[in-house]
Amino acid sequence: MSGARASSRSSASQAAASDPSVSVWVSANAGSGKTHVLAHRVIRLLLNGVEPGKILCLTFTKAAAANMSRRVFDILSAWTSFDDATLRQALQDMTGRGGHDLEFARTLFARTIETPGGLKVQTIHAFCERLLHMFPFEANIAAGFSVIEADAQEELLQRAREDVLALAIDVPDSVTGRALQLISGLTTEAKFDQLLKGGLAKHAEIEAVLGRLQGGYRARLAQELGLRPDETITALEAEMIDGGPGFDRWSEAAALLETSGKMDVAQAHRIRAFVAAPSVATLRGIVLGHDGGARKAFATKGAQARLDPVIVEELDRLPPLLEKYKAARCVERSQALLELLNAILLRYRNLKTAQGKLDFADLIERTTMLLDRSSAAWVLYKLDNGIDHVLVDEAQDTSPKQWHILQRLTEEFFAGSGSGAPRLRTLFAVGDEKQSIFSFQGARPDLFAGMRRHFEDRAGPGELRTVPLTVSYRSASLVLDQVDRTFQSGETWRSVVSSGDDWLRHGAHKTQLPGLVEIWDVIEPVEVEAPTSWLLPVDAVREDAPEVRLAQRIASLIRDWIRPGSGEFVHDASGAPRQVHAGDVIILVRRRNNFFDAMIRALKAVGVPVAGADVLKLTDHIAVMDLMAVGRFALLPQDDLSLACVLTSPLGGLDDDDLLQFAPQRTGNLYDALRASPDPKHREVMARLERWIINAAEMTPYGFYAHLLGADGGRRDLLRRLGGEANDAIDEFLNRALAHEKSQPPSLSAFLHTFAATEATVKRDLEAAGEVVRVMTVHAAKGLEGKIVFLPDTTGAPGSHFDPDIVFIEGGDGLPLPVWRRNRDEDPPAVEVAKGLSRQEQQNEYLRLLYVAMTRAEERLYICGYRGMQKLSEDCWYQIARSALEEGMSSVPAPWNGEEQVLRAGGTAMGGRPAQANTVRERTEPVWLRQAAPQERAPLPPISPSRALAAADQLEPLVRDESGSIALVVGTLMHGLLQYLPDLAPSLRAAAARRFLAAKGRALPQAEQDHLIGQALALLNNPALEALFGPQSRAEVAIAGKVSRRSGALVDIAGRIDRLAVREQDVLIADFKTGAPRLLADLPAAYVTQMALYTAAIAPLYPGKAIRPFIVWTANAQAVEIPPERLISALEGAIIR
Repeated sequence: MSGARASSRSSASQAAASDPSVSVWVSANAGSGKTHVLAHRVIRLLLNGVEPGKILCLTFTKAAAANMSRRVFDILSAWTSFDDATLRQALQDMTGRGGHDLEFARTLFARTIETPGGLKVQTIHAFCERLLHMFPFEANIAAGFSVIEADAQEELLQRAREDVLALAIDVPDSVTGRALQLISGLTTEAKFDQLLKGGLAKHAEIEAVLGRLQGGYRARLAQELGLRPDETITALEAEMIDGGPGFDRWSEAAALLETSGKMDVAQAHRIRAFVAAPSVATLRGIVLGHDGGARKAFATKGAQARLDPVIVEELDRLPPLLEKYKAARCVERSQALLELLNAILLRYRNLKTAQGKLDFADLIERTTMLLDRSSAAWVLYKLDNGIDHVLVDEAQDTSPKQWHILQRLTEEFFAGSGSGAPRLRTLFAVGDEKQSIFSFQGARPDLFAGMRRHFEDRAGPGELRTVPLTVSYRSASLVLDQVDRTFQSGETWRSVVSSGDDWLRHGAHKTQLPGLVEIWDVIEPVEVEAPTSWLLPVDAVREDAPEVRLAQRIASLIRDWIRPGSGEFVHDASGAPRQVHAGDVIILVRRRNNFFDAMIRALKAVGVPVAGADVLKLTDHIAVMDLMAVGRFALLPQDDLSLACVLTSPLGGLDDDDLLQFAPQRTGNLYDALRASPDPKHREVMARLERWIINAAEMTPYGFYAHLLGADGGRRDLLRRLGGEANDAIDEFLNRALAHEKSQPPSLSAFLHTFAATEATVKRDLEAAGEVVRVMTVHAAKGLEGKIVFLPDTTGAPGSHFDPDIVFIEGGDGLPLPVWRRNRDEDPPAVEVAKGLSRQEQQNEYLRLLYVAMTRAEERLYICGYRGMQKLSEDCWYQIARSALEEGMSSVPAPWNGEEQVLRAGGTAMGGRPAQANTVRERTEPVWLRQAAPQERAPLPPISPSRALAAADQLEPLVRDESGSIALVVGTLMHGLLQYLPDLAPSLRAAAARRFLAAKGRALPQAEQDHLIGQALALLNNPALEALFGPQSRAEVAIAGKVSRRSGALVDIAGRIDRLAVREQDVLIADFKTGAPRLLADLPAAYVTQMALYTAAIAPLYPGKAIRPFIVWTANAQAVEIPPERLISALEGAIIR
């Protein structure tokens, strides 16, 4: 379709959608101008003389409401200053007709501003809040209530949870006590926390079900799962175990099977286990297979034929009973979970009532009740004279209860019998089912089409116009073509659009705008050895991890693009090319995972401006952690850990070397040791700490931290080290402190406890982030756009690890019943069906998320990814996009080097270069100037000198004829003796050695212990080795350094020297060996290489001093010094090639 035809069709559709004389239902593609149409419809209603107060426009977010209000007021305010000709043309363009009253149009801005209550453009929660404030008596709520914010709500829920669990533990025979015991027996502590969190997140749905059933949940669930009232767990256990053929018959069957083949013998063992300890679990193993279904064969064919007929009948009787038992267990655990959740929710409700609070779910629930009860006629009568036109934005994200409210509000719109004289009343809804990605907030995308059919039936023929908006004003034509190709296959679009409507192909308004879509190969993992250093964090992400390498590749590419004169350009609003800026780029992820953090780090590392995380979890932010540590220390100065954190933070100003001056040798706590230090620097810090202790006792939480950050210079110190991004976290932390003391008696201890227990987060507005790269989730990017969009998080797909703990099974009357899901072996078929539906809904939303992500791009879209150790799922974004787009793409050199290839569509005619790039150069540029630098190799793991050569594997055992494990124990004990004994007086060493081996070497015979002690003391008493064990020596010295390869590259060295002594002229280093002594000529190459690496690593630390390495044999208390020529030869060996 040509640009002119697309624009003409789009203008006609937008005009039809904004026509104020008819109700309209709009299905809109991404970027098709939904907000534009909404704003124009509101203005056209005002032009038709509708009072501003009779228009209700509902949006999904406060930001969307503010944006729409701004658009309306911008247009109306502009009209006030237009001359007649300009205004007449503007009205003609908007309405498609002339003859407007120009003076009336100029007054609309003032009329709208001066209307009591103003133009009602708000979220549905804000509308419900206003309605409930109007009718508190009818809604049975406290007049003057306030709405609790999300973080305060989480705090109250946490408090309610703690109260209920404490009572359940104190009174174990109570209903909640028994429920807690049952749940605790089925889950771990971490899973228990996740279970409660998931249940409380669905508290609105659970409360609604429990409220309707009025205590009949257990019976109702049992009925839905096919259980009779008498089919309890106890009854079913008795029927299966005691109602069978008897243990004698089972024993006979076992004896028969034991004479048969291997499979039959295994079955016999299971039968013997059941007879010995009768239980449903052991019985289940006999009857059911690994898949949870009845065994295909109880025994081999020959053995089966010889079985007692009674046993054969039992094998037919048991599977249905086991299924019922599974259902009964499901009822019991689900009832227990709901008992506990209900108790927490009841406590939470009481806490809210005591504070006069309602949460967002309450607003919807109470409004629904208000509009459904008998007094609703009065409410609707009042509203009947107050609202004539309802407009709903982002209708695809409206929940069922919200739709119910809208149904009640618009009941009279199509009835023709509103109060007073007949008047025009309209409903306008705009949405896009393809962009419904907020199911976790209750959105049901299928309701968008369902509610359209509902209102069509109510309105009658011609009263509800359906208008599609298919032309995108955002993206280039090529980008939109690739989106259509990705989703137009039947299977994919049916997952995205549940209504069954055809896929709405995208038209492009910007048909002349060049576009580009690239698909890169997935970054594969590299095989590496597991790190040997215990100092590394267990969850540390390696620099050669695929997600890190992909992040570095993207960051380097963006860095090259934004360099002046790079030749990389995008287009401004007029279509003219301009240099790429950092603010043109959005990097979208599905989750804030390791890649998310690595991407931000990589951008910062190459100097690309980046906005940072779009959501900050305050308790994980280093600035907030430092502030909390200060508070904990000020409350309890004896808290050594908190004080150590404070001292080494920007607020304390010390480092580890400072702590080593007074901390290791302290006899009391860290605070007393610091106070005793004579160092002036330490005294200065001490004065600050003492001031904080006094302030904590005298000030409120907000006052304490405001003084710390202001007068004490804490904010300055934090920002100096952490950068300006820390401001957001610090400010929000202060806000939480202030909010805390407003809601309850001020207490620093209570504030820290509450803050740490809640997952406090702050959302940052990246829409106005400026000229910086934005790294954010697709959910957060909804409504945003970028000229260049990267999709790097494309290889993960929904799986069982995303299954919710609580699923809802559909009751006979349509009432969804919450059920605690476990696993296939424990869940009855109805729960398995519910789990399958849940997974399908996850997959559908996963694909809708891909649609939203792809349609954020204006000019360029880059699809890439990385793989862990698992194979890629065929249902992941990457595979879906690649399989749909690959055929129409070309293979071209990758933008980061000329060796690798990428798939590309478009990009061959990206338009003219920016004017500044068209200058004539006097000299020819070198070829490499416009080429991306080659990808840097990830650093190799540090070499451990003791494992530098494979020859180490061929060394003889450390101890004569001992096994390898005993040899290791002996070597470790000897090292321990030689580490600690030199610090003791010679007369005390023998007794100390015996105590040491008694505690650490109990596995060794006494004779071996005595032998070890003799060896150690002989070494220490050897005059030739006196320097190694003297006062100037150190034991177990950890080292890390770099050694040059022949190529000039540096290799990291990390290890531990057994003994090091620094003297005036030289430095002695020694490594202890417990094996058979060797002469210098016979030293294994691995030993020499080890000492050569140690020598090379520490030599730069001691310039002008000779490094003298020794191998010390503990067996004969002798040492062998390795000469320099052997060291040089070893360094030139294989390990340093």
